[in-house]
Amino acid sequence: PTFAEKSTIPSETSDPSMTPSISSIPTVSQESSFFPSTLTALTIQKRGRQLLQVDPLLQFDPFQVDVYERIMQNYTASFGHMVGEPFIMTICNVTEQQFVSNGVTSQLLLSFNMRYESRFGYNVANYTRLFQSYINDNLDEVTISMQEHFLTNVVEAGRVQMFFTRSPTFSPIVSSSPTFAEKSTIPSETSDPSMTPSISSIPTVSQESSFFPSTLTALTIQKRGRQLLQVDPLLQFDPFQVDVYERIMQNYTASFGHMVGEPFIMTICNVTEQQFVSNGVTSQLLLSFNM
Repeated sequence: PTFAEKSTIPSETSDPSMTPSISSIPTVSQESSFFPSTLTALTIQKRGRQLLQVDPLLQFDPFQVDVYERIMQNYTASFGHMVGEPFIMTICNVTEQQFVSNGVTSQLLLSFNMRYESRFGYNVANYTRLFQSYINDNLDEVTISMQEHFLTNVVEAGRVQMFFTRSPTFSPIVSSSPTFAEKSTIPSETSDPSMTPSISSIPTVSQESSFFPSTLTALTIQKRGRQLLQVDPLLQFDPFQVDVYERIMQNYTASFGHMVGEPFIMTICNVTEQQFVSNGVTSQLLLSFNM
């Protein structure tokens, strides 16, 4: 496509248009696209469990369960690629909570399902093994992360065990109050796990003894940015490529932030303008965006 060349990157003199200039983008043929021509989906789900030393010895309430699940989901960004919609989605679902004993101390045993859903041909077949390895190699980090994100009763996070072959779960020993029946070992797996979390039997935590802040505050930060890209052929991004670029920028938040993802920290990148600029020798694509 022809375009008007500029000698320098245009200076910022006014707020950029909030409407992406996508209508002027040339159509890209299927042959020249760098995305797969067919969209394939792959879903991997495995059962797992983790022992937690907690003080006081209480099961997680629904909010804490949600926090635990999101912490587990966020670790995918530490070993995976293109994590987040629409590429690779992670879903952790706590299915059961039990108190177990090793003969000396009692601990909280969480059972959960980890599901990885992939689009566009990304392979997630080994993600459950990578998840297990990452958690077990970074138990100190995992413990601190839980303590810093509302799971303050976690004293120590134990190793994660994923079940890679067909094997059932253990029999429950959960009671309807903070009292519990102790067992000398972690129960063995004898039947398929219940897919419904046993949250209804969790004792109620009073407001005074709650570990959570009494008020929930929201903070929103937005800044304009731009990036020069050397592209060949010299074409603007089509709508799908714009969406991919925005999601790549959003996903980098997990590389420096904590508790990234709803409902804690959400990142939105919005491309507002595409321009061709020249440095006198070569022309490049300048993307303007809001973060």
